[in-house]
Amino acid sequence: MPWRCSQQGPIRCANGGSVVSLMSRSIAPAISLRTLEYCAIILFLLMFSQALLGRLFASEENPEGGAFLRYIWLPIYGYAVLALALRWRNFLTILLRSPGLTIICLMAVASMLWSIDPGTSLRRGIAIFFTTMFGFYIASALSWREMITILGIVWIILGIGNFLAGALVPGFGVMHEIHVGAWRGLWFEKNAMGGNFARAAFIFGFLLMMDKHRRKIWGFGFILSVMLVLLSTSKTSLLGMLLGFGVLVLYLWMQQGKLVTVSTLWLILASSLAATFVVILAPEVLVKIIGRDLTFTGRTYIWEVLIDLIGQRPVLGYGYGAFWGEYSAPANMVRTITEWPVPTAHNGIIEVALAIGWLGVAIFLFDFVLNFFRAAFTVHKRPTSLFALGIFLLFVLFSISESVIMQQNSLAWVSYSAIVGRLSIDARERVEAARRVKSPPREISNPLDLPVPALRGRLR
Repeated sequence: MPWRCSQQGPIRCANGGSVVSLMSRSIAPAISLRTLEYCAIILFLLMFSQALLGRLFASEENPEGGAFLRYIWLPIYGYAVLALALRWRNFLTILLRSPGLTIICLMAVASMLWSIDPGTSLRRGIAIFFTTMFGFYIASALSWREMITILGIVWIILGIGNFLAGALVPGFGVMHEIHVGAWRGLWFEKNAMGGNFARAAFIFGFLLMMDKHRRKIWGFGFILSVMLVLLSTSKTSLLGMLLGFGVLVLYLWMQQGKLVTVSTLWLILASSLAATFVVILAPEVLVKIIGRDLTFTGRTYIWEVLIDLIGQRPVLGYGYGAFWGEYSAPANMVRTITEWPVPTAHNGIIEVALAIGWLGVAIFLFDFVLNFFRAAFTVHKRPTSLFALGIFLLFVLFSISESVIMQQNSLAWVSYSAIVGRLSIDARERVEAARRVKSPPREISNPLDLPVPALRGRLR
């Protein structure tokens, strides 16, 4: 099953090679600028994962950290701006064909005007804007194959680091106060490690399907990711990993022919309807299967209080990143009512509504649905759309119980932004290809006013 792009040919790097082969040539005397760019992207993505960085320079109560951790991102932001300027055409395509992410990021910056903590909203708004721009840069600079391969390399490095942290330094990589024995690796808690490697398992599963020349490498990453998800003991992460596997298996099954494809789609529809009825009529059955209770470990109580508070500022919210401040009156009200030091909304949509209101939520959802259907309608033509669909579904799943939407300096948000950017560029390329097919062949001009047969004879 070959990798394919909009030109219906194999996707290759700018110089005809693959990312891994280019990396292996780094011992050559002259290192190409393209190879240096790959290395820079890998380094920056490792930083966006915030593995180890947060543990060393921040705290669970204040994940943003001090001045050092804030300033360390500035060179990355500057690099992204310069690199995007060199690829302005692709960047303009993303802005025009998927403007939603740019709009909500500008809203985050502008929210300082109505924020309950203007300084925090300005600082974090700038951070989420440039985090999104870095994702757009990746989409502009890399092909699908390059992007997914680099993500695989990043997650292998992170997988090895997290395994060593848990196995060799259990006091650092294993939780002891709560969830005793659960691995957290290089992050603060088990759900972070489990959720990250549930996504990584899907990436490695996809690479195993598509990149047959490096299956040993991706197989190692796949096994390592599955092991880390299990060691995290996170039920949501396990469910996410199974969802990713299901997407890949269904895709392989649907390659058997049109009859199988149609039958499978009907089966999916029937299963979805059945699951909907179960959720409505007997939700306790579903939550028991996934090891939860009907309150999602108390989250529904938090959501009820937060939705009431959103009703006080429904359109524009409380300002980006401002609601959960230490001295925030509405946040302290939530903590008093729930009798728990709530750090986040534990829900992506509610978090966005708190930051930039239901208006921001509506813009994000419109952009998400647009790109989801872009991927769904082209999945039968190119496997890379399957990759986008899988990441989107995992993004939805984890957004239900965690605040993963619009998180500054986050690898999950960078990856999401990059996929949205690539889908936008693909849409432009499809339009350009259709125009080339429809346009009639150009007539050969005859400036010398020679008879056509004579001109043809001379051209021979």
